[in-house]
Amino acid sequence: MRRVLLAGSTSPWLRERATSAIFVRKSVSRFMPGETIDDALRAAQELKPEGITTILTRLGENITRVDEAEEVTRHYFHVLDEVTAAGFDAHVSVKPTQLGLDQDPALCRTNIDRLIERTEQHGSFLWLDMESSPYVDPTLDLYRYGRAKTAKIGIAIQAYLYRTENDVESLIPLGSAIRIVKGA
Repeated sequence: MRRVLLAGSTSPWLRERATSAIFVRKSVSRFMPGETIDDALRAAQELKPEGITTILTRLGENITRVDEAEEVTRHYFHVLDEVTAAGFDAHVSVKPTQLGLDQDPALCRTNIDRLIERTEQHGSFLWLDMESSPYVDPTLDLYRYGRAKTAKIGIAIQAYLYRTENDVESLIPLGSAIRIVKGA
């Protein structure tokens, strides 16, 4: 069943149909309040009085062209600008494959540098999302690269991987901010 769900999650045909189904929209609205920055900011506004910090991310992964990495990076710049203008305590969480990891790891590092600079300008925090198993080591390497530059970066670690305990133990001495997630 897990394989079927994972395969379905990468199907453009299924994505188009599922996101328009009312029952799907209602079931995910608690975690994904909408598809626009304004939708996310409205949800953040509702959570702010409860003292809940919001983490914003852009869905999707594994871009196919280098120019998409630039577009995603600029998207996060815009999100950070909007969050600051709205006065929210919200962070962004990025997927390395959206920043060009598959196309050019050096480009991905450059985009991480740019995002670190922008999050620091806004007094915010940058999270790296963990993706599928083949990306664990490259993502950890990218996190360590960013952590050497700033303490304002954290990493999501998937709880279900056999290696997770060792990965967390290796990150603790760095003073790492770690977000444990269920993963896919």
